[in-house]
Amino acid sequence: MTWTLIESASEHDATLELYGKDGKFMIRANGLELMNGFHHESETALGAFAAGLAPSDGARFLVGGLGLGYTVAALVAALEGRGTVTVAELSSAVIAWFERHLKASVLSRPPANFAIVNADIAALLAGPGRYDVIILDVDNGPEPIVAAANAGLYGRAGLGALHGCLSDRGIALLWSGFESADFATRAKEAGFAVTCEPFRRERADLHHYIYVLTKDDARRSGARDTNN
Repeated sequence: MTWTLIESASEHDATLELYGKDGKFMIRANGLELMNGFHHESETALGAFAAGLAPSDGARFLVGGLGLGYTVAALVAALEGRGTVTVAELSSAVIAWFERHLKASVLSRPPANFAIVNADIAALLAGPGRYDVIILDVDNGPEPIVAAANAGLYGRAGLGALHGCLSDRGIALLWSGFESADFATRAKEAGFAVTCEPFRRERADLHHYIYVLTKDDARRSGARDTNN
């Protein structure tokens, strides 16, 4: 059975398409496959990994990008009601598709600590120290694929806003389908300690990565505390 086009929408310089096959779904942006319900193990791993970084039971999570919902479903499941989870999704169509086609099977009972907002994640990065863990999953990596405006997230100004929006020991995660030395350099210049965790999917030809950006000032503060 081949993929069947279910719905399409044009938003923010992107043509988005939702396809279905055998009860699973796929989203394409400008003809490029972004996510696939048959192969979501890396998205699930990202959500579970993020939950493990919670500094406290009241940790504040911000997720940039809803997609098919597998990342946030894994995050919510692992948190077991702890903390708060806000998902910023730029596309109203993606939110509507999730509600109509995916929510019942992916996240049938959203907890009280969970909310989806139709917003550009950049707008939520405006305030200082608002979040403890931020997940950027709006593209296939640190390049603007879904919307040209996303380029600002991966530049110096966007990374500076990301740094400022995190709490003192905050961590940002970025899912990527490729490695980017230029992005890592910019993140370090913005004050982050950067590691890149590889993730091998079930398909041997697919290699994905999780960039872990830790506020470097938190590390320096920890070093000072140790020396005192």
